[in-house]
Amino acid sequence: MAGIIQDESALDTKRGFTGGFEMETISLGLPFTAAFLNPGAWGSDYTALLDQYANMAGLWIVGEDMPQAGNAVTLHETEKDQFGLPVPNVHYDDHANDLAMRSYAYKRGAAVYDAVGAIKTIEVPPYPSTHNLGTCRQSEKPGDGVCNKWGQTHDIKNLFISDGSQFTTSASENPTLTIVTLAIRQAEYVRDQCGKRNI
Repeated sequence: MAGIIQDESALDTKRGFTGGFEMETISLGLPFTAAFLNPGAWGSDYTALLDQYANMAGLWIVGEDMPQAGNAVTLHETEKDQFGLPVPNVHYDDHANDLAMRSYAYKRGAAVYDAVGAIKTIEVPPYPSTHNLGTCRQSEKPGDGVCNKWGQTHDIKNLFISDGSQFTTSASENPTLTIVTLAIRQAEYVRDQCGKRNI
């Protein structure tokens, strides 16, 4: 990443949505550009865009998606993998807040490139799946989530969740450092609990 713009990451509901986002300038590889510029596209208009690849710059818009009970990873009822096991089925619907944030963010991203003399900006479809979060979220009560504040599952004492699925929501940041921080904190807790023979 060449740079991150955090001017829009603060909470300001006057913009028409809650939460915030940041803009991250990114290096575009040609395969990445071809895959995400217009997924499934074909024909002369699409190839004309790809012909301009050497003159393109990329910008991620990283924002907080609102958690929704209907968004989930479940097991498919009929489709099986090569081992006969049900394949995962990812279901995701945009929240109205997500759509309002995205619309605003596209305009702010375009303004950044307009300010440096861009002759054209292209709104690409949202990236299909960057960081799936919240499928095993932390909660104080078992009825509200899967694990406690240490990532320890409510039902099985020696089973810990150590990835982004323990998040209760996403954020306007890449989650990697938060995942690492939680894992380090969790490891210290596991060591302490093992020393006390609680797990």
